[in-house]
Amino acid sequence: MSRQQVLDLVDRWAQAELHGDVAAYDDLLTVDFAGIGPVGFVLGGRQWAGRHQGPLENHHFAILEPQVRFYGDTAVVSGVQDQRTTAMGRDTSGSFRLTLVAVRQDERWLIANIQLSGPLQDPGAPPPFARDAHVAGDGLPVRPTISREELRSAIDTGAVTVVDGLPEPAYRRRHLPGALNLTAEDAEKSANDLLPDRSAPIVAYSTDVACTRGPGLVAELKRLGYRDVRLYAEGIEDWAGSGLPVESSPA
Repeated sequence: MSRQQVLDLVDRWAQAELHGDVAAYDDLLTVDFAGIGPVGFVLGGRQWAGRHQGPLENHHFAILEPQVRFYGDTAVVSGVQDQRTTAMGRDTSGSFRLTLVAVRQDERWLIANIQLSGPLQDPGAPPPFARDAHVAGDGLPVRPTISREELRSAIDTGAVTVVDGLPEPAYRRRHLPGALNLTAEDAEKSANDLLPDRSAPIVAYSTDVACTRGPGLVAELKRLGYRDVRLYAEGIEDWAGSGLPVESSPA
């Protein structure tokens, strides 16, 4: 049983990630592969490889300090995934804690599971969604906009209520995980029931930066007295385009 064979597998996977080599994944992943991202989304092998067919580009991708442990025909690799990445024109670089499970099948090693957590940060530092906030006169944070990475962290920790500002048919077709549905037109009559806590952190979004529904909902919620509302300006097109999971609701 060779530690070097497993490290070679990890290196080939890192090279496929770096160069966006979709075809290479056929020789790297098991048929029932599962990849778990930092905020908990789960992708199969085809979906994992398919990330590179969208607006995702790795400029640097390396696995640092890999440690290999063997359990029969299974190897568990732990390390740090360090990447310099852009997606949809945005910088999504970071370092993530990596756990990779490889299995030996027909005398070759394949990746069965990948799980990421992070991005890593200094101990005691505030989480990304809490950074760069300033304080209003009433002592509450003012957060005009939020990035995709900040929103991913906030959703993962349950730190925000996410609100989709699109009409119901579009919301039912797809929306961010756990998002509620409320349009600016309906906010005055429905917001109180849907969002009873006016001091709770809220993130609203719509389609993309050209769509006015998200900003309109933010403005209306603030007019109604909600004091911690941010806009995810890039909207669901940016979220879905980066390969992050969406949900749908039956009619």
